[in-house]
Amino acid sequence: MTLFLWILTSLVRWVRLKIYQYEVTFAIYMLTPTEKFIFNFIILTLITMIATGIYIYLPDHLRSIYAHMYYYAVGERPFISSRLTSMSSVFGETATQSLGVVYETAKNTAATTTHRLAEL
Repeated sequence: MTLFLWILTSLVRWVRLKIYQYEVTFAIYMLTPTEKFIFNFIILTLITMIATGIYIYLPDHLRSIYAHMYYYAVGERPFISSRLTSMSSVFGETATQSLGVVYETAKNTAATTTHRLAEL
């Protein structure tokens, strides 16, 4: 039981030290509690938005860089499954399928228009 209390006391002391270091480093200790809350809220919001952006966009960015490097090294496009693209991962497979339908419709319309213009 004493070991548990010692570990808990050490953890609490360490957390207090880190909070103190944070407040001294950014001079937050001079602010009123309301100003501290606003400052910490803004910092937490920015960190959350950056982490969310990294989580959502970094895999596609890395995949794009890999595709460019592969193209420059080998001379052809790498096979990247449509299941790994951001649109299918964010919006689900139906968004990718509907884009395929839109592409096929535009392709058929262009072919029909070209055929009709050739007849004239």
